[in-house]
Amino acid sequence: MSFILFKLIGLHEFANQEWSWILFDGLHMIPIFFFTYGLPFLAGFCVAMITLDSLGFNLIAKQINLILCLEWLIIVPPFFYWAFKYEYWLWLSLILSFAVTQWIRKGMIEKINRKALLS
Repeated sequence: MSFILFKLIGLHEFANQEWSWILFDGLHMIPIFFFTYGLPFLAGFCVAMITLDSLGFNLIAKQINLILCLEWLIIVPPFFYWAFKYEYWLWLSLILSFAVTQWIRKGMIEKINRKALLS
């Protein structure tokens, strides 16, 4: 069955490759994939975070919980969509880790605000 599938999609010439060639090919493809797919994604994520932080903390600076929850609710839906569309469940763990980092950020922001009030 897999041989027929390989023939249909044109992968039959790769069926007899050695593991060393596959690993070498993977090593030089990682940076290419990072710069073509990963970097634009990370740039978009960072721009979204900076924009939402700038807007949120300039408009309603005292409501840290609300700002961080809104950021999470705005940024997370594409990850849910991708997790279920592509059945790539790692996105769900990334959603959870983003929620945890928002909670950690809350503590850091409150600490900075307390120091600013004392000085």
